[in-house]
Amino acid sequence: MPLNDPDATNDEEWIRIATVSVNTIRDSVVSIPLSLDGPPICPNMTDSTFRKRMLELRDEAVAVTRQRIRELARWSPATEARVIDWFGTSDIETRRTLINGLDALADVMARLDARNFVRTGSDADRATGCLPNMKNLDAEVAHVCRPDTSTHTIAISLPFCSLPERSAGNLSSQQLTIVHECTHFEDTFNAVDHSGAYGRTACMHFAKHHPNDALGNADSIAWFILAR
Repeated sequence: MPLNDPDATNDEEWIRIATVSVNTIRDSVVSIPLSLDGPPICPNMTDSTFRKRMLELRDEAVAVTRQRIRELARWSPATEARVIDWFGTSDIETRRTLINGLDALADVMARLDARNFVRTGSDADRATGCLPNMKNLDAEVAHVCRPDTSTHTIAISLPFCSLPERSAGNLSSQQLTIVHECTHFEDTFNAVDHSGAYGRTACMHFAKHHPNDALGNADSIAWFILAR
């Protein structure tokens, strides 16, 4: 498809990989490294559909995160109760940490684009520099490399593809996973995954019994943002 063809730039199935200038030297070539690295990220949809969905879920998550920041600034009784539900305390340091962390998180998520979402085990996943997790691979939904603040790559595993798009009730979702993974990055919350603190019910229980750790738990932060 010609470079100046508007369909080439508007079609979600096309990705521009390079722009070159040509000359009149016979047999001259331009080498463009290109990795067609494996099948679609999710086998139940095209990569075009996947990209559109990820960016739509991202936009919604950014909007809700910024709403939570405004609520923390106003600090109503309802907001204080929400903070206690998910983190077990509502002291000024918790509030300050949340505002700063959510602001950084919203900025990182807002800059995500289709290139940030890659298939687990792909060249882009391995390029982040972290050693691969070799435990519970069949159950892994997604992962990131916490120090990877330059690319913010999110590696998507097969179980992610069967999750609902958005969380309802106690269900995890693709949107919750995006937020969860982004809280791990060192330039957001640098959050970890505490044992027994996955899922809505488990996170609320964790807040009651481990308030000193809840603010650093990735799923607790994600549920604080997205739980309805």
